[in-house]
Amino acid sequence: MNLRIAALALATVDGMVEANYERARRLGEISLDSKPDIVLLPEAFAAGYCGIDLRPFGEPLDGPHLESFRKLSETGGCMVVLGYLESAPQGIYNAAVAFDRGHVAARHYKSSLWPDDRRPYRDERSLMLAGPGMEVFESRFGRFALLICYENTLASNWDAVSGRADFVLSPYNCEGDPSRYNIENAKRLNLPSAWATRTGTVYQGKRYMPNPGTAGLVDRAGHVIAKSQPGVEEIIVGELPV
Repeated sequence: MNLRIAALALATVDGMVEANYERARRLGEISLDSKPDIVLLPEAFAAGYCGIDLRPFGEPLDGPHLESFRKLSETGGCMVVLGYLESAPQGIYNAAVAFDRGHVAARHYKSSLWPDDRRPYRDERSLMLAGPGMEVFESRFGRFALLICYENTLASNWDAVSGRADFVLSPYNCEGDPSRYNIENAKRLNLPSAWATRTGTVYQGKRYMPNPGTAGLVDRAGHVIAKSQPGVEEIIVGELPV
């Protein structure tokens, strides 16, 4: 089976939630012209990692922002995968949800939280609740895993889904191009994947800086099928053999 995936390198600004969601929705709508099976957006792109308390940015799965992406999946007859911050009584989870043709197909809470003692506004251990661990989900496209940003950097997380998942979807929200993790683990484990991260700008404490993020697809041999230019907002469409 070949999966047609539209991976979005999305330009956003931390904290501009409404504008960031609107931008993502517009790009998502444009991506439907390519008739994708899956549309992949980055991790927690709407809130970002602001220099302020992230808890007010938590939202429910059935809230209006996520509802618009559920409808997008229904309109496009496809799966739409995106990252967001989910509110909980004890705080917030860094989450990713997969909507398939209008229904929730998967939801994963980030379990490996990014440690950053130098920048408290990016220290996920103090900002977020940890999820239960690595999961594999059944879908009409086969079995897949959602690895959120820092989870991709740990070989043990890829090992945990290897042999159980047919492919991996990786929403990132990082500084720079994260594609090496997907390429390295494709070669190591014979596991294809697609990734999408934020580009545009990233908050670094006292100012915003350019962010050379990318989006793309890599096959099980580690060959890059398609990839965006670093720092450029693009919709990258490719056929991923699974």
